[in-house]
Order: sequence, then structure tokens, then C-alpha cells
Amino acid sequence: MKLIDLLAEEVRASAAYNSNIQMAPSVILWTDKQRQWESALPLLQAAMPELVVLGDYAPEQKRGPAIWIKCVIEGVLSEVQLPQDRTPILYLPGVERRDLRAIADCPDVLKPLAELQYRGCWWIYNNTGRDWTVNAFLISANGGAGLDVAKDDKSQQAMLRVLTEILESEREELANRRLEAPDFNKLVSSDPVRDLLSWMNDSKACRERWDAPRWQALVGICETEYHFSPERDGELTAAELLCQRQGVWESVWQRYAESCHHYPSLPELLMKVQPDLAADGASYPVINADDEQRLEQDLSQLLSLDSAQVRQQLLRLEQRHAERRTWIWSQLGQAPLAGVMEFLSQIAERTQQVFSGIDAEEMAELYRQEYWQVDDLALKALAYPLSNGQQALVQQLLALIYTPWLDEVTRNFQNLVKAKGYPGVGQVSEATAAYAPGGEVVFFVDGLRYDIAQRLEQMLVSRANIKLSSNWAALPSVTATAKAAVTPVHDKLTGRVSDRDFEPSLLDEDKDFSAYYLKKFLKEKGWVYLEEGETGDPSGNAWVQSGDIDKEGHVKGLKLAARIDTLLEEVVERVDELLAVGWRKIRIVTDHGWVLTPGTMSKVDLTKHLTDTRWGRCAVIKDAVDTGYLQLGWYWNKDVSIAMAPGISSFKAGQHYDHGGLSLQECLTPIIEISSNQQVQTGPSATAALSDLRWLGLTCKVQAETDADGVVAVLRTHAADADSEICKRKPLKGGKCSLMVDDDFEGMTAVLVLLDESGNVLAKKPTLVGDE
Repeated sequence: MKLIDLLAEEVRASAAYNSNIQMAPSVILWTDKQRQWESALPLLQAAMPELVVLGDYAPEQKRGPAIWIKCVIEGVLSEVQLPQDRTPILYLPGVERRDLRAIADCPDVLKPLAELQYRGCWWIYNNTGRDWTVNAFLISANGGAGLDVAKDDKSQQAMLRVLTEILESEREELANRRLEAPDFNKLVSSDPVRDLLSWMNDSKACRERWDAPRWQALVGICETEYHFSPERDGELTAAELLCQRQGVWESVWQRYAESCHHYPSLPELLMKVQPDLAADGASYPVINADDEQRLEQDLSQLLSLDSAQVRQQLLRLEQRHAERRTWIWSQLGQAPLAGVMEFLSQIAERTQQVFSGIDAEEMAELYRQEYWQVDDLALKALAYPLSNGQQALVQQLLALIYTPWLDEVTRNFQNLVKAKGYPGVGQVSEATAAYAPGGEVVFFVDGLRYDIAQRLEQMLVSRANIKLSSNWAALPSVTATAKAAVTPVHDKLTGRVSDRDFEPSLLDEDKDFSAYYLKKFLKEKGWVYLEEGETGDPSGNAWVQSGDIDKEGHVKGLKLAARIDTLLEEVVERVDELLAVGWRKIRIVTDHGWVLTPGTMSKVDLTKHLTDTRWGRCAVIKDAVDTGYLQLGWYWNKDVSIAMAPGISSFKAGQHYDHGGLSLQECLTPIIEISSNQQVQTGPSATAALSDLRWLGLTCKVQAETDADGVVAVLRTHAADADSEICKRKPLKGGKCSLMVDDDFEGMTAVLVLLDESGNVLAKKPTLVGDE
């Protein structure tokens, strides 16, 4: 691994947090009183595009004063766009941590940034509160490279002089030996190709940073090996030779292709090279840029065509532009439309034919075998990183090829249900009915659509034995109705005509079903309801619920597409926790899927006075009068008539995301069975339970009950990650111990963990460090 990649990884890791009980940090603060890292800023920003710098106003370099930085971090400036999937990093040259912490004495130029220390987090040296110096990063085995660096002045000066070269080096090249001044100086001349590319990337900065011997060495090498003079011919001549890739320049090109992200300004230079008619666009960015502009124009012209014509033209454009996804310009984000064409063309091909069947079950089988991929491709197209204008264009194209297909498929499904009935009647309890007592847990994930479950299955396949099947949602496909139907306590519930908002009531009492009764009835059946952070006793049965897919859909609409993988990673993390403590089987279930349309759903009218309850995709009809729409009985009481919006329309205007209607996407729900592939212990295992946790200042007082010797307690930021421990482990003596934490962790989200002698997690409990 290159040191720059390790550095980026460690800086980003400082933003780790527990999403269960903590908000994501708004920014990572990187102070550097001695300005040691400043010389490597171009490389740092190439490796970390989310890095912004406090200084004089220079937006093209992501640098500016405090107020401007606040605006960039909040994403309100069009001139600077930071990656949406990264926590912004704020580099503060000449500033130390105490400058921001002492707000009363904080310099005026820094005062607008002072509040970020409460919304953000620090990248600080081993939690000491001190800046990460270059030397500290290189020598530290905890959060650094773990190298052996000499402390003499010459070595330290040489180290800072060639910082960029050091960061571009592989760690293995510098490990297992003592690094002194000669070793650092050799980095200057040992890699002339890197020096050549660095000079082409920013000739002015290199000349200012390099000493005379280094520059003269590069000039001599270029004249003898690369047949041009940097001093006489300049960087544009070098750019022309690089694009031509003739002779020895082919190896230079290959090196650039392998590490193009480390030379962020080089494409701008290469754009000045004008190709001849026979030039290969793979090495001429101007050809790619022209093709990208032409593709955007061609796609825009498709908006006036009908769906069939759009599909044909998308397939033709894909043939023309697919090759560009193999060019380095695509890696550098300079061919976004060529990238999204991969998904648009596949959607165009797969939606040429609308499918149906002899009944709803046959349609479901076709969807499971093949057509779920259309929905997955649509989400990937919506999630692709594009400019706002390009995103709008993709949404319009999807509205022409995906939306009509989705609507027609849904109408086919609705017609089959109308003619032959809904196949999900009486089946939804299968999600929990086959559970054996002991060692098994039901994991409820709200809004886990079938195509999303396919992604989740791939994320889990390396961890355990996985089986994906499907189920039918209770109608209407809303959480209140369908979640209750897949709980282990569904037999305790019923539906009364007087029930509202699709919420069933208790079988023995005229009370609404709620989270309180879910926990109560689970306990009566011998099941445990596990709160966030709890892993429970794997010898019993448990109910777990997590995941915010449905919530994010209602809040973010189309932006949900870009959040899917992050939300699934949270589910995977919870599964890992459960498997780690010994649960032998986990069954992931859900309540419903959803429909997400690139344009707002078409609104259909439903007279308000005919309804008791009206949501976007379904409505309760008074006295079961005929509305002209498909009407089905409520899962919990067939005497309650539910009207379904036709196709993918809505009874409310302005909807992109919704559920409750009758479509395969809403009603065909996944079940994922996860069986641990670890060997089951045959002998008795240690058990432990936390009975009390209290903070006295920064000392955590722990009290627990255990049946084994050798149980230890420790505080971690991630329960299953031994590398995230923030204090020394302490053994339980008489079931008690005290854990002391450094003040740098005060207010941080942590997890108290009890471990057996093998390091297995026996129990855990989330906490806030220093919480009163």
C-alpha cells in the first residue's frame, strides 16, 4: 500500500461513529501548527478529494477563508462540489487544536470554524491532542506507517523536503530498515518516471520544491532517455509525447494509467494536446471530452422520441461509447455519461418486452428469475455520480423507458389478482412459522425490496451460508399492516372495522397493536426483543429490527438510490454482531417493498368523502362502495375494503417513493436465511450479563454477572473490532472492575464489551464516555 493511501485511510477513519446512538460528524479537523503537510497538498487533495484548506481564496484549489469553508462543508456553493459519500476534511495549516478550543481567545479569522469542533471530529496523534507530524505518522504503529526513521536533523529535514515522494512510495519499500537522510534523498532520483509525471502535473510547484541537483538529474534523464528537454521544450511537448505513447513513452503512459489519481492536474495539461485524425481517444482526453459532450447532446435529443425509439437509440449509443468506460478518463470521473450508459442500455434492452403470466405466482417467478434486475439497474442509474443537469437528463430518460414498463407490468399483475385472487392471503406468517426453539433470531428490516435483498445476499455470502426466498406482503403493503403479519406474535392480533391507519388491534382487547405489545407478547412466547446494541443470549429466540430503507425513501425520495449500499452495510454490521456472539441462524424478513419513479407518480382522483383513510397508493373505502378501482379486503379483516391505485399511479400528487399499492415491487418480499458457517461449540460456553454501568468522571464502573473465569471488560468504538479499543482491558473481580479513559474520548460514543478468554464477545452495551 502506498503511504498516501494509508494516510487517507487513517484520516478518514477518524470519522468512524456508532450510527445507532450518534450523528455522523460534519467534518474532520486536521490541524498542523508547523505546516509540515502543506508541501504535499496537491497529492493530499488528489488522494482525498473531500479535503479543503484554510487560506487565501482559491476555489480551484479548494482553499479559502473560514466563512467560505463553512459554505463548502454545508454544500451550498456550486463552485466547489465535495464527494457526497465522504466526510469533509478541513486542513488548518499554522493552526493547533488549542486555537479553536479556547474560543474566548480564538483569532477572528478562525472564530467561524470554532463550532465545528462540536459537530466534527479531530485527526490527532494517538488521542493525545497533539498534531500528527510527518515524523509521528511515519514511525507510529498505531494509526501510522510503523517505519524506523532516524531522529537526527539531516534525516528529519530530508524527510520533510521529499514528503510528496515519501507519500507516493509503497510502505513495503521503506519498511524493515532504518531510514536516514541518504534513504530519503534516493527517493529523488530512484524513480524518474514519477518525477517526470509530477513535473508535468505541476511544473511550477515542482521547481519551487525541488533542489537544483534533483532538477538537473531529471533534465539529464529526459534528454538521454525520453528525447526531450524539460527546460527547452516545456511540459506541453512532454504532454504531446505522453499522448502519442511511442517507444519509451509507452512505459510512462502505463505508469500514469496505473496511478492517474495522484496527478490531478495532468489531464488539464493533456487537454491542450490536439490529436491527429488517427489518434486513440484512450490517451487523448480531448477526444473523450468531445465524445462526452456529443453523447449528452444525443441523449437530450432522445427526449422527443417515443419509448421504443429511445430504447433503440440507447442501445446504439452504448455500442459507440462502451469502450470509453475502459479509458482512464472514466476512472478520473471525466466520462460520467459513458458510465451511466451501462445501466441505461441494459434497462432499454430488458424493458423492450413487458411480462405477464397465467397467474400472479407465475409473474412472481419471472420476476425472481430475471426482471428484478430492471429495478436494480434503475436504482444504479439514479445513484450514478453526475452533475445536476445530467441527473435530470437520466431521470427523464428513465421516465421514457422504465416508468411505462413498470406501469404496464404492474397493471398486468393487478389484472391477474383481480381475476384469480391475491396469492399472499394466509401466507405471510411463513416468515416466522418454521422457526425452531433456540439459537435463531428474526431480523426485521423495514422496506427491504426484493432487488435490494439480492445486493444484501452478495454482501453476506462470504460470512455465512445464505438462502434467499420470497414471501407475499400482507395487504395493503404498508408497515402497520405488513410488519405485524411477519412478527412471531401475529396470532395475537386481529382487525376491527373501527381500526384506523391500517393498524391491527389486539385479539383479546380493543387496543391498537404497538411496540409495547410486540415486546410484551414476545416475552410471553419466550422470545427476547433486542434493542440496538444488544446481542442477547443465543440459546433462545430473539426479534431484532434495524435498517432505515423505508424511512430514507419517504424523506429523501430519489436520493434513496445513492444511499442503498450504505444502509445495507449497517444491516451487515448488525448481522456480524449477532453471528459473533453465537446465533446459529438469522432470518431476515421485511414488511413490504416500494415503488420509486424517476418522475412523480401520476395522480388519480379518488373522491375524499368515499374514504375513511387515504394514503398515496391505497385507501380504506367507506361501506365498501364501488370506487371504480381494484378493491381488496384488508389482511386483518376482509370486511374492510381497500382501494388500490391503478398501475404505479398515486392518490396523492408529487410522489416519487411510496408503497401500499399492488405491484410485484411492493408485494413480493424477500426472506434471507443466514446460517453460521462457524463450528458449533459442543461443550458449555461462558455466559455473562451486564447488570450496571456508571460513569464517575472518565472512569467507567462496571458490574456484571458471569459463570466463567477470565472474563474481561473493555471499551471499544466498534463492538467486534479489537483494534478500536480506547482503554486497557480489565478482568472482572467479583463481577466488578473500573475502566479509565483518556479525556480525548470524552463525549464519544463507545460500547462496553465483555470478552471470554478467547476474545469472544459475551455481552455489550452502548454508552457515552463520561455520561452522567
